[in-house]
Amino acid sequence: MSGVRGTSLARSLLPGSYDTAHLQQFHKVLFGDIYPWAGQIRSVGLAKGGHPFCRPLFIEAELAKLFLKLKNDHYLIGLKREYFVAQLAVLYGEVNALHPFREGNGRAQRAFLRQLGAAAGWTVNWPALDKESNDGACHRYRIEYEPDELVKLLDPIVSPRPSW
Repeated sequence: MSGVRGTSLARSLLPGSYDTAHLQQFHKVLFGDIYPWAGQIRSVGLAKGGHPFCRPLFIEAELAKLFLKLKNDHYLIGLKREYFVAQLAVLYGEVNALHPFREGNGRAQRAFLRQLGAAAGWTVNWPALDKESNDGACHRYRIEYEPDELVKLLDPIVSPRPSW
């Protein structure tokens, strides 16, 4: 079902303020038919490749800081392409490192960031990403907090959004 919901989200807007509650809405829409806890910030620890994601105790505060910065950056509206890609890479890396949900983080993040990109005037063609390269770049960002690899990964999939 999440594939059908994901396709629906790619064609329509999910109203919100590009904050934690909005990200939670995306997760709930995508996974509400699958997980009873869809849209809820996780309360259990998670790790991948032997490296832990953010501890549950800190997720909400870190998301709040991240989304306040996004708001102060005017939701990336009006940026030249290279700056948009750079900011998108950091945002993607940070939300991924926080990994706010038990499952479905990648799909929820990409749907959220696709809509954010569209609102800022850009198309982010997530399906064009190579899964292995994406996973590797996200993993290395989580360890090094260096966005260069994510910038290189995202650069080819960002293009100006056609007028509506």
